[in-house]
Amino acid sequence: MSASILKTLNLPGWNYKISYEGISILAPTKRDATHLAQIYGEALSETAAKVNGKVRIGWKGCKRPIEFFGWMASQGAPIKSETAERILKSGGNVFCSQLEVPVELLRRMVAAAEHERPISIVRQDNRKQIIVNQPMADMLDTPPEVATQRVMTRFWLPSDLAELERKLQIDRQFTWTYSAGLNEQSWAVLTTQFEAFEADGAWYRQGICLSTPRLVPIPPGAFAPV
Repeated sequence: MSASILKTLNLPGWNYKISYEGISILAPTKRDATHLAQIYGEALSETAAKVNGKVRIGWKGCKRPIEFFGWMASQGAPIKSETAERILKSGGNVFCSQLEVPVELLRRMVAAAEHERPISIVRQDNRKQIIVNQPMADMLDTPPEVATQRVMTRFWLPSDLAELERKLQIDRQFTWTYSAGLNEQSWAVLTTQFEAFEADGAWYRQGICLSTPRLVPIPPGAFAPV
C-alpha cells in the first residue's frame, strides 16, 4: 500500500490485517471508510492486484463492507467467484432461476442487487424472465421464485411484444411507455428503459422500470395461454 494510505491506517481508530484473502481494513466510521474508498480507490485496487486477493474496508456494525478487487485496476473482466461473492453479500436483493450464469449476467445481477429501481432480465430465445431484483418482485407483488419462472408472452399483448422485440433489434437500448401484466390479477401502464445484450452467445433483454405502475383494466386477450 502507498505511504499515504498507511499513514491513514496508523491513525487512532484505524486497524488492518493481512490474510490469505487479502487485506481487511477497519475504519472508525462508515464515513471514514467511504472517504478512504473515494480518495484511494485506484490505489486500493492496485494493492488488491499485488496481493492477488482483495482489499475490504469495514467499520463497526458493518454488514456490507466496501471491497476492491485486482481486476478493477487492470480493467479486466472479473472471474465468476469474485462477482458472485458480491451477489451473495447483497442481502438477497436479486434472484436468478438460470443455473449456468455467464460473467455478463453476473455483472448485471450485481448491478440489479444494488439498484433502487425495479429490474428484470428476460432470456430472448424462450422469453423466460430469469432475473428480478427485490424492488421488481415487490412491484410485481409476486414471490421471486415465481417471477423468475415466468414466460413473459403471457404478460404482454402479442402486438406489443412484437413491437418491443422489433425495437430491440433496431435500437438495442431505448425507453418506452406501454402496458403489461404485473401479475395474474393486475395490468398496468409502465415506462421502462430496455436494453438488449449478449452473453455467451445468448441474447437477453434487461428492463429498468422508471415509473410507478398505473393500474388499468385488464385488456381483452390478456393472460392468454403460452
